[in-house]
Amino acid sequence: PQQDTSVSSRITLFNQAAEQHQNWMMINPFAHYNVSDMPKRSFGQDEYGKPPAGSLSEQRALQASVWALEQMLQLCEVIESNGEPDPDDQRLRRLEFGHLFNLYSDISDKLMGTMLAARKNGFVEFNGETLFQGRDEIVPVRLLRPFQQLKTEILAKIEDLRCISTEKPLETFLRQD
Repeated sequence: PQQDTSVSSRITLFNQAAEQHQNWMMINPFAHYNVSDMPKRSFGQDEYGKPPAGSLSEQRALQASVWALEQMLQLCEVIESNGEPDPDDQRLRRLEFGHLFNLYSDISDKLMGTMLAARKNGFVEFNGETLFQGRDEIVPVRLLRPFQQLKTEILAKIEDLRCISTEKPLETFLRQD
């Protein structure tokens, strides 16, 4: 009787793993020789374009978001430490793009992408779609809130993303022999 329980539990585990694999293969676009054999998936609007929950893709996306926020925080720190008070609001800092470009070239080669992301998130402001070295040297890049407030906000977002990342542990299907 004791061995039967052990064997039946292993069979049950095997069947569960086989069923999970079969379900995954139904939605895996690379598992079908003919696209017409693949079942159509339906996504909710909030789910569209996002990786499956708990997947490695979701973990990588969370890590990329944390990295991007860290880069935006670093940009704000450079503007805060090297900038001058904004004439419109003395609590805020601003820095001309040319000076920022020269300072930031030692830090990263992705200044414009970081600036665009920081503007999209409401951390900085500057005129124009894209700034170019040489042409836009005197365009001011300005923090939208006092630095300590921005820092607190960005660090809170980073912490939230890290909590989401640790709440969803990765399920591995590797055998532990």
